[in-house]
Amino acid sequence: MLKPRYFIPLLGLSQIVSWGTIYYSLAVLAQPILQQTGWSNLVVYGAFSLSLLIAGFVAPSVGRWIDKTGGRLTMTLGSLMAVLAFLVLSQANTPLVYGLGWCLAGLAMALTLYEAAFSVTHTVTPQNYRRNVTLLTLFGGFASTVFWPISHYLNELLGWRDTLLVFALLHLFITLPIHWFSLPKQICATLKPQPIPLQQTPYRPGSFKWLVISFALVSAVFSVMSVFIIDALQQGGFERNQSVWLAALIGPLQVVGRLIELFLARHLRVYLVGLAALFFLMSSLLLLNFVSGSWWLGWLFVLLYGVANGVMTIVRAALPVELYGRENVGLLLGRLALPSFVAKALMPAIFASILMLGIAMDWALWGLFLLALVALLAYLNTRNK
Repeated sequence: MLKPRYFIPLLGLSQIVSWGTIYYSLAVLAQPILQQTGWSNLVVYGAFSLSLLIAGFVAPSVGRWIDKTGGRLTMTLGSLMAVLAFLVLSQANTPLVYGLGWCLAGLAMALTLYEAAFSVTHTVTPQNYRRNVTLLTLFGGFASTVFWPISHYLNELLGWRDTLLVFALLHLFITLPIHWFSLPKQICATLKPQPIPLQQTPYRPGSFKWLVISFALVSAVFSVMSVFIIDALQQGGFERNQSVWLAALIGPLQVVGRLIELFLARHLRVYLVGLAALFFLMSSLLLLNFVSGSWWLGWLFVLLYGVANGVMTIVRAALPVELYGRENVGLLLGRLALPSFVAKALMPAIFASILMLGIAMDWALWGLFLLALVALLAYLNTRNK
């Protein structure tokens, strides 16, 4: 295993490649796939939703495995799964094969994306865990910025099938060596989980359930907004091109939020940072219902929303350690991830169905505000003894 000062940049690079190819690339490649195959939106996007469900249900087992082994085999297997997934997807000529490819991609997500990376980071650098989680999210925050243009360029040059083959090669020659050579062979003995069941660890079980609810609702809101934010801004009185530019600011503002958290980490507990992020999220959704084409309200919305989005990723990783201690961290993160992945997979379709039933966008946005409010109330309950 490499020294920690090399470990974080290398794992950060693997996060850029993993997020950029497995999670973000479909936003660019979906239309070429639809046009070339003639499949329906349900097939092309539904298979991706299925991959998120698989990732969620596998996440607790992955976390438990990392707690026991340290992560080298886990994340290396994830890279191999990504290679196989992209090979299958590149050759898919039927919806069944295409769906199989995304099932493999779902396993790769669970084995390589943030929850796995955070669990490994805790085993390698437990004393600087919160800081290194923030640094990893700074790397990961550039995944879409890097891979949306790359995916577009490769598709124009090679077509979507060969683009996916290039992604397979990236995992074979970049993420796989990083995971194999930079991660520990086994976990340090002082960090091995104690042989007791999770429900007997020293925290109130009801507290953890409230945290699960809060994070799942936050994931539900973010997943819906990632799909419908441009439509929501248009509903708020902005033109299409104005809505696109406003939405484009959210990515950089996520990074800004994470940088602020990095500088304030020594002075604020994670719990308070999460409380502020949830308040920002709720406030941003409230503002969205009153922007009425006002540029300064639009800017304030994307500022609050972008910062909340960026910071909550860190809170999801660091708060369980602050509240419940350093045992079973991988398992805790995995159990937190499961309902969040389910929400990511299902909520955009549910929201779209609500709109198809004739519910106006402004009323649907009030529903998201209520979800954020309930998430905040659930979060407050995690401190009850």
